[in-house]
Amino acid sequence: MILKPLVVDKMGIDTKEHPMLLTEPSLHNKDHRARMVSHFFEKYQVPALFICKSSVLAAFSCGRSTCLVLESGANTTYAVPIHDGYALQPSMIKYEIGGNYLTKILDEFLASKGTTIVPKYVITAKTVNGQFIMNYQKFELTTPSYEAFAKQEAVCEIKEALLHLTPDPPMGETSPRTDYSLPDGTKISLGPDAKRIPELLFTGSSEDNAFIGVHKMIAEAIIRTDLDIRKELYANIVVAGGNTLIPGFVERVQQLVPEAAPANTKIKVIAHMPVERQLSAWLGGSIPVSYTHLRAHETSLHLVCRLLLEKKKKKKK
Repeated sequence: MILKPLVVDKMGIDTKEHPMLLTEPSLHNKDHRARMVSHFFEKYQVPALFICKSSVLAAFSCGRSTCLVLESGANTTYAVPIHDGYALQPSMIKYEIGGNYLTKILDEFLASKGTTIVPKYVITAKTVNGQFIMNYQKFELTTPSYEAFAKQEAVCEIKEALLHLTPDPPMGETSPRTDYSLPDGTKISLGPDAKRIPELLFTGSSEDNAFIGVHKMIAEAIIRTDLDIRKELYANIVVAGGNTLIPGFVERVQQLVPEAAPANTKIKVIAHMPVERQLSAWLGGSIPVSYTHLRAHETSLHLVCRLLLEKKKKKKK
């Protein structure tokens, strides 16, 4: 675990004197959670431990205690209904689709075009005439897994720089080609075929045939909840996670969710600025820990929900 080298050794924090808040995935193995709790209490002897789902903290970061959180990260995408600060476990939907899947598809596309990705670590210098000097000999002990990771990072940078979602999918057919310089100086040009890769998040995936698209995930997760809270969930759709930073992602969700929702339903998509969206769980976690000094008999989660509800009532007045 990174707790000792980071928190204890580098920051000099005595874990015996500080309560801890931990995040966990929306669908977490109960046995893993039990081992984690045991580890913190027995090895680090923390005085108190509060475990909260990352989707709930993402909701708190936007000031919501009841909402639908669409959380898409590197490897997974969740649609999680939240009611009064609790994730509704039976209504959650999860697919093993995320940013790494899009990176893999782009890597396969570049390979099919004969493009070779050179990792940054093998480039030792750049000559006066713009040529790059590469030296593999200095890295004889580099493992194949690290080389694959370095290449994946280079492809990920291409994905983040060039791929986007247009408001109208058919417009991708006529989008202009875009040039990009690889780490070794090689110039590549990406056309509409490559730029349409993020469309897989909405049209379905060849890797997971059951995947229905994130907008349909939202509608299906809400349908699994009680009828009384569905309107409020549709009106409070919180988008979180690094994979949602693809330009045009939030706009596409706002555009397609009404097609999957019942007629005349009010739809509102809530999203932080890009930097904050990557840190939604961190920002949301700062809320319960900042109120722990109030009402010792209440848990932090109950207290945050109560404060958010009071704030909502004041706005209505």
